[in-house]
Amino acid sequence: MMAGIAVAHTCDAELSLWALLLLFSLLVCVAALFFERMALLFGGAAMVAMFAIGAVVQRVDDKTMVPQWEETNGEYSAVFLETPHMGDRTTKALVHLRREDCDSLKGRCEGAAYIYFANCVDAENLSIGGRVRFTAKVHNPKNAGNPAEFDYKHFLYVKGVTATLYLPVGAWEMDGAEELTLRMRALALRERILKLYGRTGFDSDAKAVLSALTVGDKSELTREIKDTFSSVGASHILALSGLHLGIFYLIFSFLLPAWRTHRGYTLLREAVIVGALWLFAFVAGLSPSIVRAAILFTLFSVARCARRDNSSVNALAFAAIAMLLFSPRSLFDVSFQLSFSAVFAILMFFPYIRRMLAADSLGKCYRYIADTVSLSVAAQIGTLPVIWYSFGSFPTYFILTNLVVVPLAFVIMSLSVALWLSSPVSALCAAVAWMLGIAVDMLNGWVGLVESLPAASVELPYIDACSAWALAVLIVFLAIYAVRKRVVFLLAALMLAVAVVAWGWYLRSDEPGGSVMFFNSSKFPALLMTASRDNSYMLSTENESEVEKEYIVDPYLRRESMKTPLWVNSDYSDDNISYVEGMAEFCGRRIMLLSGKDWMESKQECPVDILFLCKGFKGSMDSLLAMHPAKYVVMDAGLHFMTRRRVERECAALGIVCIDVSETGAVAFDCWADSFSPMFMSGK
Repeated sequence: MMAGIAVAHTCDAELSLWALLLLFSLLVCVAALFFERMALLFGGAAMVAMFAIGAVVQRVDDKTMVPQWEETNGEYSAVFLETPHMGDRTTKALVHLRREDCDSLKGRCEGAAYIYFANCVDAENLSIGGRVRFTAKVHNPKNAGNPAEFDYKHFLYVKGVTATLYLPVGAWEMDGAEELTLRMRALALRERILKLYGRTGFDSDAKAVLSALTVGDKSELTREIKDTFSSVGASHILALSGLHLGIFYLIFSFLLPAWRTHRGYTLLREAVIVGALWLFAFVAGLSPSIVRAAILFTLFSVARCARRDNSSVNALAFAAIAMLLFSPRSLFDVSFQLSFSAVFAILMFFPYIRRMLAADSLGKCYRYIADTVSLSVAAQIGTLPVIWYSFGSFPTYFILTNLVVVPLAFVIMSLSVALWLSSPVSALCAAVAWMLGIAVDMLNGWVGLVESLPAASVELPYIDACSAWALAVLIVFLAIYAVRKRVVFLLAALMLAVAVVAWGWYLRSDEPGGSVMFFNSSKFPALLMTASRDNSYMLSTENESEVEKEYIVDPYLRRESMKTPLWVNSDYSDDNISYVEGMAEFCGRRIMLLSGKDWMESKQECPVDILFLCKGFKGSMDSLLAMHPAKYVVMDAGLHFMTRRRVERECAALGIVCIDVSETGAVAFDCWADSFSPMFMSGK
């Protein structure tokens, strides 16, 4: 089914084709049940049927996202689906957006959207369920168009978000409120818990970690906290998922011990535990990740009541099918991939690793260490393809981290429940909050200590999506071999490992060199000149220490296995490049960076290949091209909007090719090519 969803998402085949495949496979299944000669076809036909079901639900879901918003001014109303979060300059809100004047339009009329309100007094009073009205232009999600960048458009698609827009002060007005849905009520309850944390006196870092760990609110987590937890392999603590619900399951299992001789008591016990789990999921805002975990534990509980094996991958597969039938795009959500891959690996590898460590041979202390190591290693094996592809790093001390982090998470979750229950009694609440603060400080301190160790996080070489899928299949083969001891699966795993290594070597065999690339960045001008993987130069008008390039340039450098380029923003010269007063000579080409009007004072005419107009450029193209004749004009995304439109008109009148990277995305030129024509990274 997962394969069907993935194929249908990438393949533009019609829905009717997948429906016919589903109908044919179902007919074969029915025929195999009645005719003995066709019995051997049943398994294959059933697999094809599940593949077709995945493809059908994905195509149906895609059709709901196809219509685009009319990017013209219109009248809109928006209802807040979540509590707005105020940042330094804007307040971000997830809303259900509806265009009121769309009767004569062909575009989308309603859908989920992100609105960014300019911070003001009225923005502070926005709340879940509230409705606002305004007239504005809605923008369809799009990427910057830089190579190897984070796919923001696909990220919004997975979340079901169809548009983004910005509203300045005074551009909107309140228009009452809507009746709260079940999820809105859950989020409102979560907001009350967050206010309780705010009243108990936790410092900013402790409150941010506590909010993320207990109720899944990550709005206050700083980048430093996220990077610290990620580098030591503890990011799963901050992502509310099956681990946290599993802790609650253990708490209530301890409070309500099993009594196997009375079936009625067992049914009542499991009903209470499942009810408590769903209550916690409600308090946590019914986020998709926690709902997935609640469904999984509910199935385990049902299996226990039915006296069936409650640790089987069948329950896990059924939970995945239920979630994907409801929302097939969840397959592309990293949290979904991490949750199910981790649980699958634990079910398959944990008993095998535990036996290798002889966990039952010594005392309780060794048993705890062995169980924690087995759990951590199994989960890390299962999530390796996702972590490698999505984050590109590996936490070296993940076992050491989890030995302390997991029990501390258990303590923090238990004390948090005690804090919620004791909130009406101020003295008792203060005492619980004091203990909870100590536990959170110990958690942050341990994570910081592990991060300070040498080589706490290792950068992994880049792998593409195909390699990540092959690595996932390799792990599945190893899991089957660990359970059934069939050598054929071990051989298949070894062959896949060789194929992945060979494919990675092939991707790296193409040596980049002799190219210049202009990135789409509104924060700073970014011109990368590549002589080889080991020698490249980043030309800019800004200082390296004053810009954030992690999400603009670094992903491309990692994908191409390139060393960090030399940052050049003043006169510089070596064997590969010469950069003097804004004029760069590289591989026989001349590129001039212009960010002001200093060029007007020069009387020397000099033809160039590319004029790169950066933020602050002033002057007419007639005068500039008369002094510096050029074949191409490239406009930086930081250039003012009105200036870009004026330059486009002037270049069109002069017959000069003008490229606006804010519209086209990143553009590259091969310096050694005779044509020296632009290559657009986004395909435009």
